[in-house]
Amino acid sequence: MNNSEFSGPRYWKSLDDLAETPAFSEWVQREFPTGASEMEGVNRRQFMKVMAASFGLAGLGMAGCRRPEQNILPYSKQPENLIPGVPVYYTSSQPGARDNVPVIVETHTGRPTKIEGNPSYKPYGGATSVYTQASILDLYDPDRATKSSVSDTAVRDRLAAISKAHAADEGKGLVFLAEPSTSPSRAALVAQIKKKFPQATWTEYTAIDQSTSEQAAKAVFGKTLRSIPEFDKAKRVLSLDADFLLNADASIGLARDFVKTRKVKDSKDATKMSRLYAVESSLTSTGAMADHRLRLSSSQMGAFIAQLAAAMGVKLSASAQKSAATLKVDSKWVEECASDLAANKGHAIVVAGEHLSKSAHAIVIAINEMLSAPVKYVQVADAEAGIADAVARLNQGDVETLFILGGNPVYNAPVDLDWAAAQAKASESIYFGSDKNETAKAAKLVIAASHYLESWGDGRTFDGTLVPVQPMIEPLFPTFSELEVLARLAGARKYDAYSIVQDTFKAQGGSDFNRFLSDGVLDGSAFKPVKTGAVDLSAAVLAADLEAPELNASKLDVRFAASSHAGDGRYANNGWMMECPDPMTKLTWDNAILISPRLAKELEEKDGIQIFPSKKPMNKDSEFFEGAKGTLQTNKATFKRGKEQAVVAELTLNGRTVKGPIHVVPGMANYTVVLPLGLGRETVGRVGAGVGFNAYTVRSSNALGVATGAALQLTSEISPLANTQEHWSMEGRAIIREGNADYYKKNPEFANKMGVESHAPANYGKDADKSLQEKSTSQFRGNSAYKHPSFAEPAPNVKVWQGEEARKQYPDIQQWGMAIDLNSCTGCTACVVACQSENNVPIVGKDQVLRGREMHWMRIDRYFSAEKYDQTEVPEDVQVSFMSVMCQHCENAPCEQVCPVNATVHDTQGLNTMAYNRCVGTRYCANNCPYKVRRFNFFDWNKRQIGEVYKGPLGPVDEPELQKMQKNPNVTVRMRGVMEKCTYCTQRIESAKIEQKRLAGATGNIKIADGTIKTACQQVCPTDAITFGDVSDANSEVSKIKASDRNYSVLGYLNARPRTTYLARLRNPNPKMPDAYKKPYAYAQYDERYGHGSGAAHGDHGAHGDDHGAHDAHAAPSHDAHGAADHDHSSHEHEAAPAAH
Repeated sequence: MNNSEFSGPRYWKSLDDLAETPAFSEWVQREFPTGASEMEGVNRRQFMKVMAASFGLAGLGMAGCRRPEQNILPYSKQPENLIPGVPVYYTSSQPGARDNVPVIVETHTGRPTKIEGNPSYKPYGGATSVYTQASILDLYDPDRATKSSVSDTAVRDRLAAISKAHAADEGKGLVFLAEPSTSPSRAALVAQIKKKFPQATWTEYTAIDQSTSEQAAKAVFGKTLRSIPEFDKAKRVLSLDADFLLNADASIGLARDFVKTRKVKDSKDATKMSRLYAVESSLTSTGAMADHRLRLSSSQMGAFIAQLAAAMGVKLSASAQKSAATLKVDSKWVEECASDLAANKGHAIVVAGEHLSKSAHAIVIAINEMLSAPVKYVQVADAEAGIADAVARLNQGDVETLFILGGNPVYNAPVDLDWAAAQAKASESIYFGSDKNETAKAAKLVIAASHYLESWGDGRTFDGTLVPVQPMIEPLFPTFSELEVLARLAGARKYDAYSIVQDTFKAQGGSDFNRFLSDGVLDGSAFKPVKTGAVDLSAAVLAADLEAPELNASKLDVRFAASSHAGDGRYANNGWMMECPDPMTKLTWDNAILISPRLAKELEEKDGIQIFPSKKPMNKDSEFFEGAKGTLQTNKATFKRGKEQAVVAELTLNGRTVKGPIHVVPGMANYTVVLPLGLGRETVGRVGAGVGFNAYTVRSSNALGVATGAALQLTSEISPLANTQEHWSMEGRAIIREGNADYYKKNPEFANKMGVESHAPANYGKDADKSLQEKSTSQFRGNSAYKHPSFAEPAPNVKVWQGEEARKQYPDIQQWGMAIDLNSCTGCTACVVACQSENNVPIVGKDQVLRGREMHWMRIDRYFSAEKYDQTEVPEDVQVSFMSVMCQHCENAPCEQVCPVNATVHDTQGLNTMAYNRCVGTRYCANNCPYKVRRFNFFDWNKRQIGEVYKGPLGPVDEPELQKMQKNPNVTVRMRGVMEKCTYCTQRIESAKIEQKRLAGATGNIKIADGTIKTACQQVCPTDAITFGDVSDANSEVSKIKASDRNYSVLGYLNARPRTTYLARLRNPNPKMPDAYKKPYAYAQYDERYGHGSGAAHGDHGAHGDDHGAHDAHAAPSHDAHGAADHDHSSHEHEAAPAAH
C-alpha cells in the first residue's frame, strides 16, 4: 500500500489487522473465520458443557414448575386465570451490594424466561445491565447448590440451637461475614441479631468495593454521604479513571443521563452536545466515548487531581502541592481542561474511580463544590466492620460459630489475610449461598440459598428508592432465603420472608402493599438530598496519597478490575457471560494480562520473545504456511486454536506470582498492567472450570484496587485466546462514519458523502425521489414469496382495493425498520445477551468460538483508529468506535437471491424471514451476505450435550428439563444444519398484532401504535441507541430518526437497501486542547472533505471503477489497509453479487 496516497480513515480491530500479517490477510479474504466450515471427522477433547444439566439431572427430583404460596401481582394486567401461551409479567429487583436493579420478569406457565427493566423506575427507563440479563440463567444452573449438606429439618434445628446457645453468652463466640445489602428488611434483622448477641462480631465484605467516595465524604463533611451525579444537567464532564458508563454503581442510569446530552437532532444542535474528558489507566467504555483522553497510571492519578485542583484555585496544603509536583504531565492539558470546566460552572462534573485513594476523592469533592456541580448528595448508613476484623477475631482462636452469608472469601479475600486458614480455626463454619464454591467446600455446614427469582425480599436502588424482590416460582430445589435464615438466628416472631417484607414496607411508611408489588417501586421513598456544608480538606487529604511514583518496565502499576465475564467471580459459571465478548478486548472464555504497546515492545526486547504478530509467513507446522508461488494456505491438520496465540507471562508482585496470557491493548497507560478478576476458579461448575487465571492470588488488603512495584517475565508458553473481533468481518468497506460536531454543523450531509455512496448511491430507479414511507411499500423486494399490494396499480378485478375509502378500510401493511445511533452506543453488550435470552440463541463453548462458530445474532464491532497510520508500530493513543451489527433486513436481500429452497424470503411486513424447516444448510446465504450476520448450526447445540457434539448420533441426545425451562416458548429452537439470524424479534411483532386485533373489536383498527413493539436489544439498551418501528408511518419515532441527515446505510452502494440504518457518530473536541483534532483520528485528509477536495483521496477513478480500494478508505473498517493494490475491483463490481471481500 502506498501510504502517501492514503487519505481516508484507518480503522483496525486487532494487532494482526494493523500489522497486515499474512495470516490475517488470508483470514479476511476468505471473509469467514478460518476453520468455521471445516467439519471434523474425529472426536475432540471434551470441553465445557454449557447451559446443560448433567446427564443424570432428571434423577435429582426437581421441584418442578410451581407457583409460590403467596400471591404475587402482575405488572400490568391481572388475569383471573393463567392462560397457556400468554406470558405474565411480574416486578422484582436484582439484589446488589449498593444498588438493586428494578426488573420485570416474563413468565410462561409459571416459569421465568426473560428479564426486562422496570420502566416505573424512571432513572433507569426500563433498561438493565448485561449482568441482570444473564442472571436468569443462574436460576437454571444445574451446578448451583441444589440442597443443603443436611436435611431441611436439620438446618432449622441447627439454626435454633445456635440462636439458643449463643444467647447465653451474648454471642461472644459468634462471628458473621456477610455480603453488603441494600435490603431494609435484612438491616432490621441484623439490628435484632446485634441486640440479641451484643458481643457477636458482624462484618461485611465484597471483593469489588465501591464505597471510597462515601468514606471521603465522611472525612470532608463529617457524615457518610453518597454522591449522585446528574449528568443530564452537565455540559462538561471529566472522568478520572472512572468507567461510570459501564462499571460503576448505577451505571445504567448514569449512562442514560450522560447520553441525553449527546443526542443531536440536527446540525443546528451539534455544538450544543456535551464534552467528555477522560484521564484513565486502561481503555474503558467511558474513555471510548471521550472527546479528549489522557493515558495515566492509577497510582499517579492523585497527583494529577491535585494539579487540576491547583489550576482551578482549590486551596491545598504545601505538602499536598509538593506531592502533586512529583507528576510530570502536559501542563497545558491540565490548564485547558480546568479552564473549560470553570467556564461551564454549574454545568460541569468531575468523577473519580472508586479504586482511587480517599485523598483523591476528597479533592474531587472540593472541585465539584467550587464548580457548583450538579451533584446530589444523600446520607447513607456507615459501613460495617470489614473482613480484616473478622480475620482478627478468628485468629484469636475462640470463635465457636462462623456464619458466612454469601460471597466466596476463600477465593476472593485479600491473599495476605489468608482467609482459608482463619476459617478453619472456627469450631463450626456455616456457609449460606447458592453456589458450590471454594468457601462452601471448606465449610462444615452448607445451607443452600434460593435464587432471587425464587425469594421474597426487598432492597433499595442507588438513590434509595424502595423496591421489592418477588419470587417468580417456588424454589426449584429445597433451599432457604436469607431473610428466613437471619430471622431464625435472631429468634424473630416471624420466619417467613413474605411477612417480614410486608412488615418492613409498613415501617417505611407504605400503605398499599399490593400496589407496591404491582408497580415494583415505592414512589417518594428515595433518599432526600442533604446540604453538604463547608469542605474541610485539612484532615481529609494525606500528601502521601498524592505522590506519583516513577514507573518503568521493572516497576509496574497493577490495576485490579472486575472481569466483564464473571464480575468478581459470581458469574464464572454463567455460559452467557463467558461467551459474551469483552467490550474492549473482545475476548471470550478467558481473562488476560492486559498491557500497553510500549510495555509489550520493551518486554520483547528484554526477554527476546515475540508478542506482536509477525508479517512473515509461518512455517509448515504453523496454522498458516507459505504454499506454491508464495500463496498463503491453511494448515488444516494443525488448526486447533483461534487467531490469537498469546504469549504467557509471569507477573510478580510483593513476592507473589501469577501466570496468564498477554493481550496488548492500545490506549493503556505505558506502565500499567490490568488484571481482570473473577476467573481461575478451582471449585466451580462445568462452565467455569479451567477458564482463565486467578488474579486474586496477588491482591492484598492494602492494595485492593491498585498496586505498584510489579514485574513481568515472558515465558515460552503459548495460550490460545478466543477473540471474536476478527470473526464475521466486513472487510475493506465504508462502515463506520463519524465527524466532529463543528464540521457537522457546517456540512450536515457529510455522512452520506463518504465512501462509494458519494458517487454510486443505491439505485431506487423511478422511486428515487420518493419518501422513505413510499419506498417501504412500493419497492421491489428481491426473492419475496409474498406480493405486497400496490395501490398505484390496483389488482385486476378487485374493486375493493380502489379509491380513498378502500385505502381507509384496507390500510397498507405496517413496514418495520430500525435505526441505531452510533453517538449513543457505549458498547456495553447488554443487547447481545438480551437477544440471546429472548431468542434461544445457544452457547457453543470456547473450542467452537476459536473456530469462529459463535452463534450470537447480534455483535458489537469495536474499531480502533489512530492519528498517525503506521504499520510498523502499534499506536499508543487511539480513538474507539462501536457498531451494533445484526441482520439488516435488506429489501433487496442478497441472501434471498441465492437460497435454492426459498428458506429465506421476505414477508409482507418487510422482514427477511427464515423458514427453518425448509433450510437444507447450503450456507449460500451466509456467503452472499455482505454484513456477515448469518449463523450456521454446525451441531445440534440445543439437543446434544456439547461435550459430546462430535459423537453425532452415538452421543447422548436428551436435553435436561432444567435447560428447557429457560427457553422462550414463542421462539423456535433450531437444530443442526439450519441457518439462523436476527428476526427483528418477530414473535413480539406477532404478539402485538394479535393483541391489537383483540383490542380493535368492531373498529377494525389493527394498526399497532408506535412504541408498542420493542425488540429485545432496544428494550435493554440504557442509552436508547436503538429505535424500532413502522417506517411506513412518517410520524413514527424510527421514521423521524431516519430523516436525520446523519442517517446512512452500511454498504448502501450494494443496492441491498437495508431496513436497518445508522446515525453517524459525532465528537466534540476542544480546539484549545494540546491534543485537539480538527477531525476524528480516522481521517488523514479531513479538511479535504473526506477525499472530495483536491487531494488524491479518491484515487484515479478513470472509468469509475479501477481503484475502489482508495476511496473505500473514507470510512473503512479494520481491514481496509489492503488498499487498492489488494482490491483492484473491476468496473462491474457494483453489479456483481454483493459479498464483501
